[in-house]
Amino acid sequence: MSAKRILVTEDDPSIRRLLATILRRAKYEVDTASNGHDAIEKTKKTDYDVIVLDLMMPVMSGFEVLERLAVRAPKPRFVVILSAAPHDAIARAGGANVFATLHKPSAIHEILATVDACIAAP
Repeated sequence: MSAKRILVTEDDPSIRRLLATILRRAKYEVDTASNGHDAIEKTKKTDYDVIVLDLMMPVMSGFEVLERLAVRAPKPRFVVILSAAPHDAIARAGGANVFATLHKPSAIHEILATVDACIAAP
């Protein structure tokens, strides 16, 4: 079976690199995007098994990415990353394609376990 494809969408370069490194070491094929617009463009060329998505980004927010990709088929699954998001933002992020939410910072084992569970879910 081929490696699962993950898109990490995060505007902070150090966090983006860290997430990509963690997931690559776990044998996932990982692409990265620095903003929502970049993520949308990458999903036009590649079907991802999971999109790890920061909600608060410049250019295009994670909320806009969730909205735009909700109409896609097949629908990608999202692991949403929240920093200091208010409670209403957390509720808005809980859409049908959102498998889980993680808070910054999250432990490495928590990130891997969440992505693994997202891929394994029916």
